[in-house]
Amino acid sequence: MRIITRKGFVGALVLASVGLVSSACNTSKATVDTFAKFTSSTSPGAWINADGLVQESQKARLFTAVAFENLEQDIARGNGEYLTSLAVLLNIPAGQQAEFRTRAQSTYPLLFASDRRTAESLLVTLPSKMEDH
Repeated sequence: MRIITRKGFVGALVLASVGLVSSACNTSKATVDTFAKFTSSTSPGAWINADGLVQESQKARLFTAVAFENLEQDIARGNGEYLTSLAVLLNIPAGQQAEFRTRAQSTYPLLFASDRRTAESLLVTLPSKMEDH
C-alpha cells in the first residue's frame, strides 16, 4: 500500500506542476507578445543609448510594455507597486502620486477598452487624462 500511495502522490505532484507551468506560460506569452509589439514598432537605437542602457525618455515606455498586465491590475485597484513605479518613471512628484493613482483608476474603462489595450495607448491616454483634471 505504501508504494501505491507514493506513486499517487508523485502523480498528483507531476499533474500540479504541469498545470502551474502551463498557466505561467500563458502569462509569459502575453507579456512577451506585448513586449514584441512594442519593440517591433521602434528601432533599438531609439530607446537604447550607446552604453546599452535604456534612455531616460524611454524607460516608462519599456516598463509599460513589460509590465502591462500588472499595471492593468494596479490601475483597477488604484494602488500597487507597478502603478507607483510608473508614476516615478513619468516624473509625477511624490505629493501628486495619490491623485495620479486615483485618476488612473477612475479612467480604467477608457485606458483598457478592448480597442485600446496596448502599452502605447495606455501611455498616450494616461498623461493626457492626468493633465485634464
